Amino acid sequence: MIKSVVQKQYYHLFILVLFHLITFSLQAQQTLEGHIFDPETELYSGQHEEQPDTTINIQEVVVKAFQSDKRLIDTPGSIGIITNRQLLREPSFTLAPSINKVAGVWMQNGSINTNRLSIRGIGTRSPYGTNKIRAYYGDIPLTNGVGETTLEDLDLDQVADVEIIKGPSSGFYGSGLGGVLLFNPTQPAKDLFATQVSVGSYQTIKYSGKLVVAGNNAGHSLVYNRIHSDGYRENNETNRHNLTWTSTFTRNRTAIDLLAAFIKMDAYIPSSVDLKTYQETPEKAATNWANAKGYEDYRKLFGGISIRQTFDKNWQAKLSTFGQTNQNNELRPFNILQEENRYLGFRSVLEKKYVSGKATSRFIAGNEFFSENYQWQTLQNKNRVAGNLLTDNEEFRWYNNVFLLADLNFKERLQISASLNLNQTSYRYEDHFLTDGNQGGNHQFNPVVSPRLAANWKSTDKLSLFAVVSHGFSPPTLEETLMPGGLRNTTIKPETGWNMEIGAKGSVGKSVFFEVSAYYMKVKNLLVARRTGEDEYMGINAGGTNHPGLEIKLDYRLFDQPNWSSYFRMNANLTNYRFADFVDNGNDYTGNKLIGTPASTTNWMLETAHNKGFFLNLHYQTIGRMPMRDDNTLFTDAYQLANLMAGYEKSFNKISVSLSSGIQNLFDTHYASMILINATGVGSQSPRYYYPGLPRNYKTMLSLRYSF
Repeated sequence: MIKSVVQKQYYHLFILVLFHLITFSLQAQQTLEGHIFDPETELYSGQHEEQPDTTINIQEVVVKAFQSDKRLIDTPGSIGIITNRQLLREPSFTLAPSINKVAGVWMQNGSINTNRLSIRGIGTRSPYGTNKIRAYYGDIPLTNGVGETTLEDLDLDQVADVEIIKGPSSGFYGSGLGGVLLFNPTQPAKDLFATQVSVGSYQTIKYSGKLVVAGNNAGHSLVYNRIHSDGYRENNETNRHNLTWTSTFTRNRTAIDLLAAFIKMDAYIPSSVDLKTYQETPEKAATNWANAKGYEDYRKLFGGISIRQTFDKNWQAKLSTFGQTNQNNELRPFNILQEENRYLGFRSVLEKKYVSGKATSRFIAGNEFFSENYQWQTLQNKNRVAGNLLTDNEEFRWYNNVFLLADLNFKERLQISASLNLNQTSYRYEDHFLTDGNQGGNHQFNPVVSPRLAANWKSTDKLSLFAVVSHGFSPPTLEETLMPGGLRNTTIKPETGWNMEIGAKGSVGKSVFFEVSAYYMKVKNLLVARRTGEDEYMGINAGGTNHPGLEIKLDYRLFDQPNWSSYFRMNANLTNYRFADFVDNGNDYTGNKLIGTPASTTNWMLETAHNKGFFLNLHYQTIGRMPMRDDNTLFTDAYQLANLMAGYEKSFNKISVSLSSGIQNLFDTHYASMILINATGVGSQSPRYYYPGLPRNYKTMLSLRYSF
């Protein structure tokens, strides 16, 4: 009781301080003389080149989504942007806090190696990872053949910025139902060496070193990154190594980009816990996982090459090829899982531009082919030693996306973007464990056609209105294509949905930038992973969901004086996601709230910097209640989080030094950072719904950069 009263006093103090800061800034605003606010040059600090970033005011932001190279305000659709600076100025060692600052996007974080991302309520039913959302690192897909993405592998030091396309992006990036994350790699621009050391709570230490060698026609970058953490909970130690190499070559009209990355991850698994453990001893691991000392270790290598050729009369062609290999071992209380996954693919794009005055129209035709081979075995766990073989399986999966896109400009005011994606997915399942007969066979899903039509009307130089209608789909996961015992689930269908959205972006006066969007997504053939055992799931199509929502974003320049710059940013997502038609195992859940996503989230951010190098970032987030069961009988508690980051940056000719320190969960809030939906107890055990969030924790970072 005393703790909750103290927390409330902290919250009131926080709001009071914020109020006085805003009041002071409004007074200071009156001293501005003739400074016109351009939202595209004031808001973001990410760059695609290796350049120091010393102020909040930066270059005009250009969106790479759909290969459009348009200003954010001119792009028809809702796109969130996270810059490299925002990624690194977090008092956290994971991607989740940065992702969660984008309205409509929600990333739950169970530990460094366990995350689940959802966009506008899509992806909440994935038990332990991210599904139904596509992701690319440059031109290389991070999403496998069944729509699953592992975001925790990425080395954030090699990411220039992240663009998040909300809703189906039919066409250029397939038709992921939830949307697309584009991780744009940094491009080598000049010779430098940079090193960075971060230390934090729970014996966490992260080291990275970067070497860049660049010339007029070529650039090369090599980055090594290592993170170790004992973890907040039992059985929670994590070790990860990343090695990333990028090269760029340009000659006349030809550009070649190469990328290769190696990831080595060794992580113990504390798993989720029941209500009593969550409330009383959240630092404990699940008993069976702690007793077994369960862990996962994998080695992953992926890379690709892209060749871009420009021809006369505004023709351009781009060809990319990519591949990945991954070996994983997971020791679990109930068995040992051994996996090997390999995929190869290519993308080809042909583009034609038409230029008339300041307006540019373009037409794109392309194809993405993807071939994947996945082998997995389960063996008995005999006191942490592999025993008899339990299952032995292999699946070959192929998909092909043919896409067309047209961007049309009319009198520099109206832009229309139309695209079409045709997907064909098939797989072959081979059962190598024949004691119960051969369950293998081939299956091909019906072709899926996904269109997208978007328009952007620039009514004034400071206001744009946009509208989007798009279609998307998600193929069944591996577990959903199989039934308990290894039988093929041939009746399963892809999940499909239509998204409709209207919105406005613009500036008011000299200091305010805003974006408002209202959307409605309707999903049918809802894919449900019905749990039939501790490690057994069965996929069914169980009806549909409705996803109405409202997103609001506001950026306000408090003041911009010769020595100080300060910004107040706010965004909110208000939703009413519900089951439209959902019957599962004889239970009718129609009308119930969609599980695993909060009804509302808000972010309140204060960012201030001095031209001498000092900066201060304050982030306050509110998260509404989330239903954890389809019958809506159990909800999480609403909670609030506050993060603080401050630091100092200084440049001395060719040397730049940065020292920063931060606090995550400033008021030591007790909350669940991830939940396991529809959890069921095994035997007499209580259901394990909760992944406890980190209590108050700390991070300090020292960076050194030398340009030569």
